[in-house]
Amino acid sequence: MNTNVINNSASRGVIQVVSQDRIRRLEVCTQFTNLGYSVIPLADVVFSQTSEYPDADICVLLDQKTISEISFSVEQTSEQNLFPMLFYPSLAEKPQNEIVKPLRSHSRESLVPFAEIRPQDTLDSTRSLLDSAIKYARLSRKCSGLISELNTRSSRRLIGFSQGIQTLRDRIGEVVPLNIPVLVQGISGSELSLVAEMIHDSRFLNDQPLIKVNCSTLTTENFERELLGYFSHEESQYSNEPVWNPGRIEQSEGGTLIFDQVHLASLPVQALLLKILEHGEYISPEEKQQKVVNSHIISLSHVPLTELVSQNQFKRKLGGILAGSTISVPRLNDRKEDLALLTEHILNEVSKTEGTVSKMLTLDGLEALKKHDWIGDVQELRNLLRHVNLVDNGPRLDEASLMPWLGTETVTDADSLVGMTLREMEQKLIESTFARCGGNRENTAQMLDIGLRTLSGKLRSYGYPPRGGPDSKRKFTVRRAA
Repeated sequence: MNTNVINNSASRGVIQVVSQDRIRRLEVCTQFTNLGYSVIPLADVVFSQTSEYPDADICVLLDQKTISEISFSVEQTSEQNLFPMLFYPSLAEKPQNEIVKPLRSHSRESLVPFAEIRPQDTLDSTRSLLDSAIKYARLSRKCSGLISELNTRSSRRLIGFSQGIQTLRDRIGEVVPLNIPVLVQGISGSELSLVAEMIHDSRFLNDQPLIKVNCSTLTTENFERELLGYFSHEESQYSNEPVWNPGRIEQSEGGTLIFDQVHLASLPVQALLLKILEHGEYISPEEKQQKVVNSHIISLSHVPLTELVSQNQFKRKLGGILAGSTISVPRLNDRKEDLALLTEHILNEVSKTEGTVSKMLTLDGLEALKKHDWIGDVQELRNLLRHVNLVDNGPRLDEASLMPWLGTETVTDADSLVGMTLREMEQKLIESTFARCGGNRENTAQMLDIGLRTLSGKLRSYGYPPRGGPDSKRKFTVRRAA
């Protein structure tokens, strides 16, 4: 059908009238035309191939056979191209519920609502029902368009044009309308939190809560306090009653609850999580009653949960619940064609934060970045550019300014710090920064934001020669803390 029928027609709306009975089809088409509608008589339902210009606003089905076969057509049609359908007349041969039931159980029920026009309805009630269905269809298409535009705007926060990034944008758009838990997985340093925020922003147009729980810090002792809430012993200034502090589940009600580093959750904590998420309910310590988990669940993991399940380090049932839909974030090493845009974006961010002029990446600098193995992914790149921006005052980011940083060990994997003492972590940070600065103590002290004498004392305790002494000008490489 010509799309101008809908856009330019002075009618109340465009209706497909579907029946294999040509006489019956003609009767209903005449009736709807007299009511002021444009009609399209068809023997079978036809869905448009483009969502922007659908062939009709609504569809009216006249015979039982067409209604019974509509499920297959709905299954093969994109969600954006579906529209409301109505029955007319009522089905005398078979109870309507028996025919509608398989359609009602369809996953796209909300996109294809069904109503019935009865033969005894007056012209005014028939016109009112058709007008309501047409209004619903047009509002639904407008809403879908706004959601699509929002997804597009949100996905622009993912910098790059590689196939991996395009696929990631598509996957985010696919999971946004789904009311199932989402698992976002990628190596340490990849922007998992950014993907979770994009999903949240696309799902909720208004200010709904976004609450994050770090699973690596959850224990059986603090689980209830963190997730379910607790009463504090301090009395309120308005009453003598203990103050109720809601848990993360209650705080995230109506919004998104993110389980960060879920791969680091201990098995006892996993069992407690499974108890809540399996049925979507929990006992509130405040009201001592069952409450429903009314949040969209997103889990972030640096290790595939299937791999942990196979190693008996993660509960299979919990993994299945959390991975209702899975998104894999591509590694920076697999999309190095994005490095130029990504570096420019980060340099602009750093310059705004530090109040400096943004550096310009040279061709040899870009080649140096492409040759590097980004073990720490985007976070390693961000740390590197931020540090170079602090130390190097030149306007260009070239190979000479990058090589001292690219040739040394980077501290980007948070998991590698687990089990280390604070002194060992401090030593590793100081030694790594000192090596990246090529043994320059002034630059090292500036980057670490400590005094020069304090830095020199720390280095002496680590076995480095005193400043100005023998071997004090040699180039240092990072030594792992004991």
